[in-house]
Amino acid sequence: MEDDGLLSLLPDRLDLPRGRSALSKSAVEASRRGRIMQATLDEVAESGYHATTVAAITKRARVSRTSFYDAFTDKEDAFASAHWSASDLAVARVWEPTLSRPDLDFDDRIASVLSAYVEVLESAPSFTICFFVEILAAGERLASQREQMLERHVQILHELAKVSQESDPTIRLHDPDVLRGLIGAFDQLAARRVRCRRHGESLDLQSVVPPVTRIVRAVMHDT
Repeated sequence: MEDDGLLSLLPDRLDLPRGRSALSKSAVEASRRGRIMQATLDEVAESGYHATTVAAITKRARVSRTSFYDAFTDKEDAFASAHWSASDLAVARVWEPTLSRPDLDFDDRIASVLSAYVEVLESAPSFTICFFVEILAAGERLASQREQMLERHVQILHELAKVSQESDPTIRLHDPDVLRGLIGAFDQLAARRVRCRRHGESLDLQSVVPPVTRIVRAVMHDT
């Protein structure tokens, strides 16, 4: 599986020039760390978490074992760091453009968020396979980390509803568990699509958008 490009947008994935580099030691180390994180996601997505080895990651990232262990404690540490960095970037790419558009009403914002999220997931298959499938086999640390990321979506949805209510009194401010259910609806439907895809088939998550949109609108409007 080729580099899917999500982590490549991070500063620590800057490509280094060939030959002697004028970059500082810290910049070189940051770039190497970024390559290792991307290689970890690609390897886990292709081979599965349990089958992934440090040797396979270092080969894919083109770094030595010493360089790997200078940056990360073990495979789990590299996977956790890659997941957190990529997820943080995905949250920004999905929510920030919509939150900066006060001209959109609540329903339009939700449609925009879902469309952007699906676009991110489809364009970054390694991240998507890792987040929706392989992370479930990666242990307690990754499970807790995944919950934290889902909770960020819940908090942002709550803030969006709160702001939208000022101009649309039909918007309801729900208990957090209701919002978790809404986020979970997308999460479960998307995960099912990822798990059920045929080998080698491109990710297609567009079919998830209409039902989730209907669920969110039905729950969030007091009509």
